[in-house]
Amino acid sequence: MNVFRGLEGIRGKGVFRNEDAFNPEFLPDQVIGREKEVREIAFNLKPVGEKRRPTSMVLYGPPGTGKTCCTRHVLKELTEYTQRAEPIYINCWRHSTRTAVLSVILEKFDAIMPRRGISSEELLQRTVELMKKSGKIPIIVLDEADALIDEEEGGLFYDLLRMGETEKLNVGVIAITNREDILALLDRRIRSSLMQAEVEFKRYAPGELKEILKERAKAGLVPGSWDEEALGVCAAFAGKNGGDARIGITLLWLAGRRAEAGSGHITVKEVEESKNKVLQEIKEKKAELLDENDKELLEFIKKKGRATSGDIYSAFKGVSERTIREHLGKLGSMGLLEMETLTEEGKKGRTRLFRAKI
Repeated sequence: MNVFRGLEGIRGKGVFRNEDAFNPEFLPDQVIGREKEVREIAFNLKPVGEKRRPTSMVLYGPPGTGKTCCTRHVLKELTEYTQRAEPIYINCWRHSTRTAVLSVILEKFDAIMPRRGISSEELLQRTVELMKKSGKIPIIVLDEADALIDEEEGGLFYDLLRMGETEKLNVGVIAITNREDILALLDRRIRSSLMQAEVEFKRYAPGELKEILKERAKAGLVPGSWDEEALGVCAAFAGKNGGDARIGITLLWLAGRRAEAGSGHITVKEVEESKNKVLQEIKEKKAELLDENDKELLEFIKKKGRATSGDIYSAFKGVSERTIREHLGKLGSMGLLEMETLTEEGKKGRTRLFRAKI
């Protein structure tokens, strides 16, 4: 007998009413614990409603602290407020070159891409033409913007940020990153344009994490299908893992799946039994984004237990220090490395100490 026919008529025990509420793309009705940051982003974009150039900005902070969620929330409200805005969201780990980013922008304007090869300069010119023709003000969100910081692709920042002067276009750029040092890695000309505004996102406090999980439970679970204590355990687990709300949300979802196949009620037991699965899933997703150089560097630090920046530079002599710093920054922004700055008495300068977190 077909295994799926054998499952006909068998349903889960009514835990989920909207499982989409646990997806990374889900946009809640309200953004908890980030009222100040939402107002800052909105203030910087307010000129769009007056047909003026918005303030470009950098949003930075650890993973899972609401940077992308807040940005999408504000942009949704901006498009409800004015028809002049044209939000364009780009994940830069998926689209990590100048050509790839410009192609995404062109697709937003329904441009038909030619079959022949086309240079990034031609793409840029076509982008400018379509932006002018649309009459709208593009708000270009570069999420995981650290993927574009190398010397070749860093020029994309310059292209977009200077369009106001070179092309008389009112373009806004929002760079989202987990790295506090992203500005220091960019060309001076780009820094001067992008440093118009910075919005810092600090780690969520345990109380904020629990409130986020309560709202997500209300949106995605059947009323009465969970224990309050189970949400507290999810929040505490997320707090111990960098204050990352996504970890708590994923843990609650997995506990819900476990409960659906069993008792039909989410308790601390289901949460505890799901913790290892959460960590494994996070590890696998992050591993997909690593190239061979990232993996080699991470493995070196992992084997040493802890490594100073000097240890790393010595071990990878054929690689420039700038390139190594970029890889270290990427691993740190993904939560795979933790860094400590040491100042030794009697010695000039500071030593950075790295430890693998997996």
